Amino acid sequence: MADDGGGEKKLSKKELKKLAKKAEKAQKKNGGGGGASTGAGGGASSKPDAGPADAQGEGRRAVVPARERAARRRDRRLHAQGLRRVRPVRHPPAPRRGLGRALVRQGPGPAALALAAPADEGRRRVTAEVDDWLEFEREELRPALASGNAKRVDKALARVEAALCDHQTSVASAGGGAMGPADLAISLTLIGGGMSAAALPPAVATYLDIARGHPAIASARKLAGSLLPPPPYDPSNPSLLAATSAVFAAGILVAFPSAASLGVELKSFKCKDMRHGDYQCNAAMPLYQKLKAAGALPDGVSTPQQVASAIIDAIGADNPVMEDLKVNGPGFIMSRIKASYLLDGVNDILKNAAPTKPVLTAQSGNVVVDFSSPNIAKEMHVGHLRSTIIGESVCRILEYVGADVSRVNHVGDWGTQFGMLIQYLKEEYPDFTDDVPNITDLTAFYKNAKMRFDESPEFKKVSQLNVVKLQAGDEECRKIWQVLCDVSRKEFEKVYNRLDIKVTECGESFYNDKIAPVIGEFDKAGILTSEEGGAKCVWVDGYPQPLMLQKSDGGYGYDSTDMAAIKYRIDKLGATQCVYITDFTQGDHFQMVFKAARKIGWVEGDSHRLDHIGFGTVQGEDGKRFKTRSGDTVRLVDLLDEAVSRMEASLNERIAEGKAGITKDQVHETACAMGYGAVKYFDLRRNPTSNYIFSYDRMLDTKGNTAIYLLYAHARLESIISRAEADHGVNVDELIKGGQAIVLGHKSERNLALHLEIFADCIEETLKDLYPYHICDFVYNLSIAASDFVTQCKVLGTDEMQSRVLLCRATAITMRQCFQLLGIRHVMRI
Repeated sequence: MADDGGGEKKLSKKELKKLAKKAEKAQKKNGGGGGASTGAGGGASSKPDAGPADAQGEGRRAVVPARERAARRRDRRLHAQGLRRVRPVRHPPAPRRGLGRALVRQGPGPAALALAAPADEGRRRVTAEVDDWLEFEREELRPALASGNAKRVDKALARVEAALCDHQTSVASAGGGAMGPADLAISLTLIGGGMSAAALPPAVATYLDIARGHPAIASARKLAGSLLPPPPYDPSNPSLLAATSAVFAAGILVAFPSAASLGVELKSFKCKDMRHGDYQCNAAMPLYQKLKAAGALPDGVSTPQQVASAIIDAIGADNPVMEDLKVNGPGFIMSRIKASYLLDGVNDILKNAAPTKPVLTAQSGNVVVDFSSPNIAKEMHVGHLRSTIIGESVCRILEYVGADVSRVNHVGDWGTQFGMLIQYLKEEYPDFTDDVPNITDLTAFYKNAKMRFDESPEFKKVSQLNVVKLQAGDEECRKIWQVLCDVSRKEFEKVYNRLDIKVTECGESFYNDKIAPVIGEFDKAGILTSEEGGAKCVWVDGYPQPLMLQKSDGGYGYDSTDMAAIKYRIDKLGATQCVYITDFTQGDHFQMVFKAARKIGWVEGDSHRLDHIGFGTVQGEDGKRFKTRSGDTVRLVDLLDEAVSRMEASLNERIAEGKAGITKDQVHETACAMGYGAVKYFDLRRNPTSNYIFSYDRMLDTKGNTAIYLLYAHARLESIISRAEADHGVNVDELIKGGQAIVLGHKSERNLALHLEIFADCIEETLKDLYPYHICDFVYNLSIAASDFVTQCKVLGTDEMQSRVLLCRATAITMRQCFQLLGIRHVMRI
């Protein structure tokens, strides 16, 4: 509003009310009927307010900018209430001059859509009463629905209900008529709020049912869609980071168009301290520096804080993602995510019975994951634990986003050690051809063979001859080799079955006949060198030693096999991504393999992605490699069984104390899920490159960042859902089908919904390095938010029970998806 000096003056709410009362008194004194009596109770001498002659070009400044002063002179009450201004945003000229500018200024709000209705509906004259309803929609109804506060929503709906009870088909008594501007505004807001009929007062529910089929609604939406710019982000992409970044970027480019050419990163970040906001943008400070250097700072902008303020103004309050934008510190822009945006995400989870996947086009194609890879004739020990469970989780994550994954178990089934194993079996089990030996202790078998190999020169000599025979295809040696492989596979399966591991064996022997052609290809390309002694090697940049494709004695080693394997995987399996999961000491080896593959041209540019995930050591309490008390390597089967045994004891104790939700018959199955899950999560929750100390007590703890804590948290949510139906008749599935509205009235409810919304970003982050600990962090933080929610917000037997039970269901669904990606079995009761 302009003061006498022509400058802008911002009035307080108190001043606005005083001005409105003065205007209304003046109007009554002049014969007008203010408020709801306009045109109805003014008598013959009181003309109804004419209002703007054309809703496209006249009216309140917040709705239509053109010719507003003339309209305000005719109605001082409108003048008093029309002080709120909406900042303009840059946008191409709209097809319809006055209305186009109004919609762009107002954003896609229902009040603007109301004015876009057909001539016989939405272009009716805007009386003071109709304007009151338009202001109610914008200032009370819309914010109430967006906040999710039940009391605010009920209060707003009560006003609509009262008006409908008085006027039946319209909220306005005069000047609007059925489905006039006020009805369009309120109807569109209620429809957009997604409230079910059961949650609405009866008159409002009937009114809204009629409105949904009214042609004015469809017409308003169609016209507004042609005039309004598209949202600044992709609504089909569930990434909250992408949405906030897009809104910030759009605001920056509106406020400072030259930012696009200045190379400023237009991204958002999750706030580290949630007390200040949910997401923040740090672009104002570097943008200020670059604008200043280019001499492009606009008039009135002289600090980074002012740059940030200009960005906030350009974003505006009507953006669909963020609210409460403010400048913090030297120019950080802090924001909160709108409740309406969070509710859309929660409803999607409930509707689809699954959290929304990220939008990823780059994950299509074939992926080979090489993991586990134990050695034949050796039992799996704790050293194989990390590769096995990390690899399984990586496979599940890649499959989840649509990749076609080949799970390869590159077992060590070839090499010089088989000479001594074959000879030992011949001597210890001479009748092996008729009676296949039952070798139950592979570790003892291997140790005894190695001891004889080291102590007996004659045994060693024969063993070396066996290697030559095996590689030449000797029938007897091949048969013994097959017996050893079969026995080993049975032992491997004991571990894989316990841990729900799915893997396809393709060992070193598979590539034996493929090595010579690979060596020939390198030779033909002119990048094979012959080193001292006749070894054939390939040098790659950055490493002091070469890859040895053939030893000086003509034999093959790991380098040979791995180069043949990567060529086969790219050429024959069509892999666009290869992932190798081994201990970190093999990192240089695989980087050399990757560089050699690029050097010869098997991999070009970004056509393929080659990853090595190197993991650290599992240690004992003494900080050394984890071993038994006798100093032997810990068998993986024994380790897993011990975890289950301890979990069974804990569950039986709960049953004895009357605290358990399961029976004695369910103890073993539950203990297996929890014990194996505890072992997996204790490993997966940390960066794989780090070492860690193995501890049953810590991994089976019911508190802290453990699988046991997470499984209890999930079971607690399911218990609440079950009790809601059993004790209160609340069927969650029926609530979802009926579109039951969720209200985020308490801060812990909103916090839980915000954590649920982060799932897609968590998956995207995990795909960058393929480290499952990102998912562990997410589900742990989600469980903390869920625990805080059910502690601070009573669910059962409250007015908010239906809404809160739905939040429990959405959280449980998301937790189960995380468990699945980590390879952990969930339990419904404990």
